[in-house]
Amino acid sequence: MQNDQLKIIPATEADRSVIAHLIQLYLYDMAAQTPFEIGADGLYNYTLLDDFWQFPYLIYAQKQLVGFALVLGHCPITGQSPCWFMAEYFVLRPYRGQGIGRRAFAEICARHAGQWHIAVQVQNSLADQFWHSALPAGEVRLFGAEFDNAKWQVRAFYAAGC
Repeated sequence: MQNDQLKIIPATEADRSVIAHLIQLYLYDMAAQTPFEIGADGLYNYTLLDDFWQFPYLIYAQKQLVGFALVLGHCPITGQSPCWFMAEYFVLRPYRGQGIGRRAFAEICARHAGQWHIAVQVQNSLADQFWHSALPAGEVRLFGAEFDNAKWQVRAFYAAGC
């Protein structure tokens, strides 16, 4: 897939429901490694969208919606500010393994130059593998952290534009 077929578009308030729907798929995927309870209405209870709605993005490939990203200007895990933080990042399963996630992150990262933290819960090995492959080798400092009763693996790096 060519880069010109990949588009990262800042989400607007009108896109909030689209991201809320995608979050349901995101949580379903994560539930394989991190249990989440489903409500009586058949939906996962996700209460962080308002908190994480700072720099929201929709990811398109070949004009098809394939994912989203929620970027913060501070790291809630470490408390560092200013610091870019990928609060949520998701690419639909049919579009994984094609380099879309890595290229989309590189474009998002280029829009937010500076210090970055990427945090993954320790038990989420799939996300850990993705970020290991998506981030610049040798330029990442890895450390552990505890936040919200969970253990996290944090990747810290500086990006002038990934």
